[in-house]
Amino acid sequence: MDKNQSRDELLHAILRETVPKPRTAEETQVKKSRNLSRETAPEAAPEAAPVRTAVTHEIQAETDAANEERSYDAPSDGLDASSWGIPETPTDEVPESGGDSWTLRTPETSYDADLISESQPAMAAEGVRPVPARTGRRQCKKKHRVIRALVMTFVILVVSIVLSAILIVYGRDLLGINSNSSTKIVTIPNDVTMEEIAEILHDEGIISQPDFFVVIAGLSKKDMDVMPGDHELRPDMAYETILSELVSEPLDGAVSVSVTFPEGIRLVDAADLLEENNICDADEFLTYLNQDALFGYTYEDYLPSFQDEKFYVMEGYLFPDTYTFYQEMSVELVCQKILYNFDSKITTEYYDRMEALRLSLDEMITLASMIQAEAGSTEQMADIASVFWNRLNNSTEYPLLQSDPTTNYVEEVIKPHSETYNQTLYDSYDTYTCSGLPVGPICNPGSDAIYAALYPSNTNYYYFYSNIDTGETYFARTLDEHDANQAMVASMQAAEAEVESEAEEEAEDDSTADE
Repeated sequence: MDKNQSRDELLHAILRETVPKPRTAEETQVKKSRNLSRETAPEAAPEAAPVRTAVTHEIQAETDAANEERSYDAPSDGLDASSWGIPETPTDEVPESGGDSWTLRTPETSYDADLISESQPAMAAEGVRPVPARTGRRQCKKKHRVIRALVMTFVILVVSIVLSAILIVYGRDLLGINSNSSTKIVTIPNDVTMEEIAEILHDEGIISQPDFFVVIAGLSKKDMDVMPGDHELRPDMAYETILSELVSEPLDGAVSVSVTFPEGIRLVDAADLLEENNICDADEFLTYLNQDALFGYTYEDYLPSFQDEKFYVMEGYLFPDTYTFYQEMSVELVCQKILYNFDSKITTEYYDRMEALRLSLDEMITLASMIQAEAGSTEQMADIASVFWNRLNNSTEYPLLQSDPTTNYVEEVIKPHSETYNQTLYDSYDTYTCSGLPVGPICNPGSDAIYAALYPSNTNYYYFYSNIDTGETYFARTLDEHDANQAMVASMQAAEAEVESEAEEEAEDDSTADE
């Protein structure tokens, strides 16, 4: 065997391994028969084992024999592949079935399509179900549709919840669905807009959506007919009822009564004053004020837990002022109006100051009531407050505040209005017996006394003594100075008494002479 022949055989062997074998006529016929059987035969279950018939084995044997006998004639005058008709670079050429000639595959022809079409018969022959080419794309589209459906469902659910919440909030206010049924007297000033009226109603707690109220008032065409004055309203009223009340006649001013409560007035005296003016019954006022007067005001959060230990629970919380009431007025509205005024006078600054002094609201009012009862003038209040504070801060040396008005409160208020004898209660108010502040206020202090209790003068006084006749108060650092002040006041009072006695004698002499 020469070298050229060995080389040719070697090249033929390489070509047989690398170049695709052309289909024979028998292979083409087998492929067509398989495709036809796949289209017409029922789809086999994926689990079924492949069935090979004798005809299949015979066709496969003939195909293999034909492939082995097949050879390619190639030029033997060199190793240049181009001289054999083989391109130097790979191309999309495949031999046509039934011959040795080669044709160029067009760009439109897909390798994937051929592979799928060629592989599906073999998969069917082996019992494997072929997968359509577009199954992945269809599954992706189906997944996207599911995601879009979930997103739309979530959006609809969120929108429904939001709309429901809005309907609940605005619907409750529109229809007056409110657990608070307490009546309030709301004053509508002259020449105010509906927006201003809505804000007044909102501040009074009658409505919670002022902008919505303005819209409803405009739609009802009642926004221009509101009557200024006092109107009785409740938070549980519907918008239509509120508007009907606002356009109706206000409370009759002809039966209104102005009552002035002076600084330092006691609750029993205030109750008698209300009854004298035919506003409400005194006993009903005292009972309601001390037992049931809760209106959701800010000060209520600061009331102490030991309220039951006091004689009058709300002594000190009737703010001295001039009030306008109506004859035969509801006792609830009377108390509400009084306590609303008190709540508005105790500002955030006062609460912050009480916290800084470690003083509760009730203790502050109690101290202010003592200052109010002791002071002969507003100018003295800060110094009197300093005496009480100095003693409170030096409780070891000065355990008792020794304020006479506290003893008077026991004798003039508690004992006459008590049904049973209670020495413990008496002692808890008398600062000559109890240590520190009394258990509760002894009167109703005004703004000046409250301010003095929170902002006392910076002094080293521990005693003071007042001349009741002149209203002058004298302060002392020591007990000796205090005794001296008492002696001085006694001497002054004696002199004044002597002068008054002489004046009375002269007046009697003049009257006798005239006769």
